[in-house]
Amino acid sequence: MKKILGYVGAFVGTLTILWLLLFLSALIPNNSIKDNMLKSSISYSDKQPYQFSKSGSMNGIEDNYADSILLGVLWNIDSKDAFVSSLDTKYYDGEDRGENYGLYSSINGHEANQDYTRYWHGSVTFIRPLMLLTTVDNIEWISFGAFVLMLLIVCVILCKKKCGVAAVLLLISMALVQIWNIRLSLEYMSAFNVAMLMCIVFLLFEKKGDNSITLCSVISGVMVAFYDFLTTETVSILLPLMLVFIVRAKDNRLGYRKENILLLIKSGLTWGVSYVSCFACKWILASIVTGENKITTAFSSAKERFNGVEAEENITAFEEFLYAIPANLSTAFGGTVRVDAGRVIGGLILFVMIIGSIYYLFRSKKKNKEIALILLIIGVLPYIRFAVLNNHSYLHEFFTYRAQCVSVMALLSMIWFNVEVRLWKK
Repeated sequence: MKKILGYVGAFVGTLTILWLLLFLSALIPNNSIKDNMLKSSISYSDKQPYQFSKSGSMNGIEDNYADSILLGVLWNIDSKDAFVSSLDTKYYDGEDRGENYGLYSSINGHEANQDYTRYWHGSVTFIRPLMLLTTVDNIEWISFGAFVLMLLIVCVILCKKKCGVAAVLLLISMALVQIWNIRLSLEYMSAFNVAMLMCIVFLLFEKKGDNSITLCSVISGVMVAFYDFLTTETVSILLPLMLVFIVRAKDNRLGYRKENILLLIKSGLTWGVSYVSCFACKWILASIVTGENKITTAFSSAKERFNGVEAEENITAFEEFLYAIPANLSTAFGGTVRVDAGRVIGGLILFVMIIGSIYYLFRSKKKNKEIALILLIIGVLPYIRFAVLNNHSYLHEFFTYRAQCVSVMALLSMIWFNVEVRLWKK
């Protein structure tokens, strides 16, 4: 009972602090940020909602559609009624002229016409104050800079824990999902910034025991639900947990299989319950302050992510389920269409050949089965997420695919723990 109360306290405390920060940012008058908001909206005027980079690859798409909505929500979180507007989030969609026009029109006085209370839109907490100083283009670079800084801090901590190879593997894993492209959209960065922050927290507290890890999992679930736009949310729990297991294995503190699996389950459950509960709190609070039923709308949208079908895609629900994982693999391998079969097959063959060759040449006689099992389970989980939320994972593979950095890190770490190379053993 004491542990449960601790989890509840961590949940309530974290959510309260995050909402208070959002509320404080809402107190900034719109007039103070109007000039930079206008400049930001105009910067989207010559761009497509989904803008391809010069390479033409799916992994280089700018999601200007989502960012226009986010900034529209930000504008409608108004200091005139900061309390209600921070919960009753909405935007103007521009009707036939699109979301960017809707953003521009909102700034010039048009009323919002779209409810968007299903998300917390926590990134407004940082974007709104920054709009006092600069425009969206620079804010994207600032956010990306924060990510890089935290990633380097994680690597330093790993090196101090004598896991320098893990730091290198982490950087390789990030590179293989083209992590530099998260700078292309505000939407892409929140989950990874939360993930890096939680990696730091998990690594600093992992010696305090498993209960500390599960408490951190609660905080992680709340934070990613609050800040993220449903992009790569699983990274915020799987990556920190994996690093904890790696550090413990390297330090001969991994423990027995049952203990490790139990920690994985407990951490996953506390994270999952916190994640879902954070959304539920938003819907309930928004319903209370507006007197409207926001819960039904949110549930309807959530249902779509599991088995919805987009008419313009001309694809069945079963086909979405079937193609969700291949689509994410295709994008990781640089596909130029949603499911590039050649890229998937060629990429997998090349990847398996490289990894297989390294393992075959340097394999160790002593097998580290315990850490390998945990890493295998963690590495598979992103693909289970793709399959379960197949509608979302298929339609938005151009950003969901980056969750595979966890799978890549898991596979590379499995190889590391089961090979013998003199340099790596130091």
